[in-house]
Amino acid sequence: MIKGILFDKDGTIIDFFKVWQPAVRPVLINLLSFLDLPPTMDNILPLEEAIGIKNGVLDPEGALAWKPYEQIAADLAVILEKERPNLEIGALQMLLERYFSEHFQTITDYPVFTDMSVLFEELRKRKIKIGIVTTDNSDATQDCLSSLAIEKYVSYCATADSGHPIKPSERLFRDVLREWQLACEEVAVVGDTPNDMRFALNGGGVPIGVLSGVGTYKSLSHYTDTIIPSLAELLEFIDRRNEEI
Repeated sequence: MIKGILFDKDGTIIDFFKVWQPAVRPVLINLLSFLDLPPTMDNILPLEEAIGIKNGVLDPEGALAWKPYEQIAADLAVILEKERPNLEIGALQMLLERYFSEHFQTITDYPVFTDMSVLFEELRKRKIKIGIVTTDNSDATQDCLSSLAIEKYVSYCATADSGHPIKPSERLFRDVLREWQLACEEVAVVGDTPNDMRFALNGGGVPIGVLSGVGTYKSLSHYTDTIIPSLAELLEFIDRRNEEI
């Protein structure tokens, strides 16, 4: 029986393609300008490829799909060091966080796939614990949860800068189990990327893929047989599974 659910944020709770993807090119242009490099397509396209975007298509295994800012910065630095050999990854990470944050501050309503307050309230009625595990930072995550009015439902939250291990770490999953006092098979991970599914499997949990984000059916089906269109179908699946057990 599922007694706890760990949710990914981007691509699962909110629409990745409406929130993150439109920000990428403006962020890279700002980054190049800051580094006194011309923001031409010859400079932009290699950077996009380095983080997993090619011909406008996002790779579900690419950096932007699942890595934290520090690792995204390291991938970009491989390209940028040809022109800026002394560029520090830490400084690059700070710039990325700053530019993405500036973009997110312009968002007044986060696009979602279902009424998140209703979903989380229904899960709480069923005594199912709710957690958020994301590679985004704490400020952006809290802003999102607050905007959606769902922070009161969340009893566990791990972000890239909260001191927790990063998905797909088994240690992170074990930390959740200790916090919630649940067995591994009682905790599901709901996410849109293969990395989310690996996270569930590494911890012995239940992987539930959603097709609302960057992951394709093919990429997710390597790790799980449970794939739903979006969170709009989650409650029905949870009820059906828990009734069967």
